[in-house]
Amino acid sequence: MPAIPLVELLNPADEAGRLAQADMRSRAVAGLVDLTPQLDRLARLAPPGTRAPWHIQQKLGDILDYFHELPQNPPALPVLRAPSPGRHLDTPQLNVQLNQKTRLSKLYRYPLNTVVEYPETGTSKPVGHLFRLDPDDWQAPELNIAYSKGHPGGHGVKVCPRSDIDALSEPHTFATRELISTRLQNDREDRLQLASPNKEVFARTAAYLTALRKLGCCRPLVEITALSMTELETKEATDFYNSQVQRGYRPPDGTCEGRLVFEYDAYDNPVVRCEHYSKSQNRDHFYDNSVGTATGAYNLDYIEAVLCQDDEEIERIEQAAFDLGYGPLSECTTVTNASSQKAFCPFDHRTADGELNQPLMIRLECSVKFRVFQPLEEFRHECPYILITSFGSHTHPIPLPTKTPPFIRAQLFHLFDTLAEDLPDITPRRFLRHPILKSFLASKFTHIPKPTLSDLHISLANRSHLKAYIKQAKEFHCPFGTGWQGVVHLKALQDENLPPEDRYIRSMMSFDIASVEQHEEDEWDNTDRGTKLRIIVCMYPKGSERLLEAGRYLQSDIAFKRIVGFLEFEIACMERGSNTSIIFCRVFLNRQSAVAHQHVFAAIEDIVFEDTGKRLRWRHLHATSLDDYDGMILEWAADQHRGQAKGLGLHLQNVAAQLPPKQDLHEIHRTIQSLGPYEHLERLFRLCSNHYYRNIKTTAVTLEVKQLMRSLLCLEHPNWDLTLNTIREKGGKAGNDWLRDKETSGFVFPAICWERSRIPWDVWRAGDSNTNLVESVHSDVNREGVRCTLLGGLQKGQSFDVMRLNSLEMNEQFGIRPSYSSGHLSENAFTSLRKRDNAQRRRILQADEKLEKINTKIQKTFELLQKTRTKIMQKMNQLFAQAADDNVAVELDKLGKTADKEVNTLEGLMEEGRTTAKAGSGQVHLLTYDLNP
Repeated sequence: MPAIPLVELLNPADEAGRLAQADMRSRAVAGLVDLTPQLDRLARLAPPGTRAPWHIQQKLGDILDYFHELPQNPPALPVLRAPSPGRHLDTPQLNVQLNQKTRLSKLYRYPLNTVVEYPETGTSKPVGHLFRLDPDDWQAPELNIAYSKGHPGGHGVKVCPRSDIDALSEPHTFATRELISTRLQNDREDRLQLASPNKEVFARTAAYLTALRKLGCCRPLVEITALSMTELETKEATDFYNSQVQRGYRPPDGTCEGRLVFEYDAYDNPVVRCEHYSKSQNRDHFYDNSVGTATGAYNLDYIEAVLCQDDEEIERIEQAAFDLGYGPLSECTTVTNASSQKAFCPFDHRTADGELNQPLMIRLECSVKFRVFQPLEEFRHECPYILITSFGSHTHPIPLPTKTPPFIRAQLFHLFDTLAEDLPDITPRRFLRHPILKSFLASKFTHIPKPTLSDLHISLANRSHLKAYIKQAKEFHCPFGTGWQGVVHLKALQDENLPPEDRYIRSMMSFDIASVEQHEEDEWDNTDRGTKLRIIVCMYPKGSERLLEAGRYLQSDIAFKRIVGFLEFEIACMERGSNTSIIFCRVFLNRQSAVAHQHVFAAIEDIVFEDTGKRLRWRHLHATSLDDYDGMILEWAADQHRGQAKGLGLHLQNVAAQLPPKQDLHEIHRTIQSLGPYEHLERLFRLCSNHYYRNIKTTAVTLEVKQLMRSLLCLEHPNWDLTLNTIREKGGKAGNDWLRDKETSGFVFPAICWERSRIPWDVWRAGDSNTNLVESVHSDVNREGVRCTLLGGLQKGQSFDVMRLNSLEMNEQFGIRPSYSSGHLSENAFTSLRKRDNAQRRRILQADEKLEKINTKIQKTFELLQKTRTKIMQKMNQLFAQAADDNVAVELDKLGKTADKEVNTLEGLMEEGRTTAKAGSGQVHLLTYDLNP
């Protein structure tokens, strides 16, 4: 019977191990040789008084130092012998002597990166498992074992107390995933054999009752519920049980304690409600009429019996279900791993005292003992192996492979590290479809056409398990979260570690809402955005430089989709020389008030001055004459949001106040310091024509009134006041509301009509009439992801801005444009014209299609009218012939009303058709009829 010393056992006979350790082993053996013969010979050859060269003396000194540093009684290290010949990995060694007391019945050897989830165990002798490891990446193989381990035995599994304990305690010494699949398949087959429509209804009903018991009436406490002593004891026991089932969660104090009752309402519909619910006095209590008989989804007899505590009926129903193999009296098959946080069976069962609840699962203990033998850390390079022995029988079902091996977990976290700006917003679903993961899996599993994360390890098929790992990665990379504090932390790291030219987050402001000035123009939404006004201004110093150089005709827009709880404000323009868009800054704020925008514009001014040493120059404030345009902001285009416009006006008012007294260029009897916010806008602001037209399109007025509204957007208007009066007279309530909105805004009319503004003629003509450009870049950045966290959205926006700035630099330095487009204005004109033409044609075709449908309705309705009139003539003939009874007059009256209704329908259809025909191609003609009888 072969015997292997422990040191040889930990240095196995595989060729890789022998070659990898040859150098280390030779040095170790050299340090353990017996020096007695050499020392005896030295004593004979070198008596006292012997002289030698200095280098011999130095070597002897080294030897003396070596022995001086050794302990008094050094441990006797085993002598390493040459390993025995290697064996195939699948063929274990038998009867291996581990030490004087322990003999292994089998010894399995495993190469690097081998994962053993179910190590074989022995009943009479231990089974050994020897793993080769990487000394520089020491991943303990015992962490891969699916069995829950204790000290030193296993923890078994947890099972429902209503299960067949004897069958589940059947011992096993060998397990595989295939055996687990077989067990689960057998359970599925058993369930399928018992499947029936009645079982499905009963299971749904039992689940509903479980939910009722957990939820109760969770509305605010108003009425006091009088409980008997027995009910109080039951309630305390139920509350304690629910806190255990829900892992310590307890409903907040002050919730209703009313009983849930089952009854039928006035329409004979079944209802489950709180006893304190009153339709006339207090409806803020639990009320559910979804259990009704309309769908038949629930067993109403069982619900009524349980809620009304009809024990005899409950016993009858549950016994009938038990006879068919299901229900709370039947045997359960629930099994979970010992490491699972699930403490209670998810199915309701009847307890010994007759209560219906989810019982606490019991643990099937395991007597198997695992022992791990591994070298000390300093000897890992000399002995890169770990030996695990397993002894005993597993007296429980095979646990599920829910544990992710450490080296696979390390690969997973390495992938998280490479996600960069995607990590703050990553979810299990987003990660599963992320290109980084797909590329990793495709390169690792070349033999699988469409590999998924579960191919890396089966435990990762559980998205909640994956979510826990994602949470750990987020907590490591984003220790302060992904909201406001996370951005504060990121800004601190940026300011500490990056040079000024690479800093992106430039300003963060937070104000108490109560201390912020409010204006009537503020449009407060109903979204809960907290009690703070928060603003983050992001821009690179390069953006400041470009704003000074190219910022002549600016556009701004605010978007809602990208950041949850925050709005995204952008300022951009078209770089006229290269015909490419430039994004100057990106601002995140949680309010759209005038003061919020005022702070934004002021912060941008300060950042530009910090980066360039220069202030932004505005034409109407800094120009020396009406035709002085050099290096100044000439025009600002935006939508009709009042807070943004008022905020810009307030900012310009502050800028003017900081300048020396200066005569206004447009009203020479005034100074720029005397101008109000909207008077500043008259000299600068343009309203986006697309927003203006879109608003008209959705206004419920006639086509004539809409044409009058559209005519107001112009250079000059011949009949401005008359047009406004006509809109007021013919527009009805919708038209007057529209007009009132424009008149009270304070800036719309000068922003749509040059004649009413103070923008120079050539600036108006050269400027932007819409905000298509800034909206297009907003749409572009939305492709990086929407519904992001604040930190994730900011980082994605930063990457996008870096890409756009680099693209501009490549074009300027090397002439490489971001697309094959030449950038000439003719291409822009062609694209714009083609889009408008296609849109116009679509509208025409849609109008023609609509007109054809109207014609079809007219044709059918007219045919019905003809039939009705024919019946009227027949009835009138009967009446005149005096051959009819009294019912003829009644029927004639009904037919007359039907004919009138059909005539009205036809008139409405033809009126709608006339309006639609005006918008069509003219090739589809309206079908008309003479409706006179």
